[in-house]
Amino acid sequence: MIVLEIPLRWGDMDAYGHINNVQIVRLMEEARVLAFGIPSGTGTLDATTPKPHVNLLAGVGDSVMTLIAEHTVKYRRQLPYRGVPVRVEVGVDKVKGASVEVSYAFYDGDDIAVSATSTMVFVGQESGRPVRLSEQQRAEVAKLK
Repeated sequence: MIVLEIPLRWGDMDAYGHINNVQIVRLMEEARVLAFGIPSGTGTLDATTPKPHVNLLAGVGDSVMTLIAEHTVKYRRQLPYRGVPVRVEVGVDKVKGASVEVSYAFYDGDDIAVSATSTMVFVGQESGRPVRLSEQQRAEVAKLK
């Protein structure tokens, strides 16, 4: 499990003073990128780019897209806006041939406010077909055990 502290923005808050449900999915994306790295072919990486905790995208070429096939989100309680980061635990629940299921737990104090998953799929850009995880990717996921 990777534990992250994700800053909240004032604009993440809705009229009730808690984090808007749509913004939770954006925070999931931010947590996923911080945990596992920036997908290849999506921008220039330099010395200021944060290093991933587990480089799940190591060795994935520019011709392979990292796509999200599905999100599930369970709102267990309101997540109030505050000026301090929210604690998010990120892990990998399932590893399949060409996909991984990423899990998230957003905390309000000691309580889980939101639990969620994303199915991340690797797809050949030209073929549109799934690309199997490499041994290097599987080794990186094993670090989470």
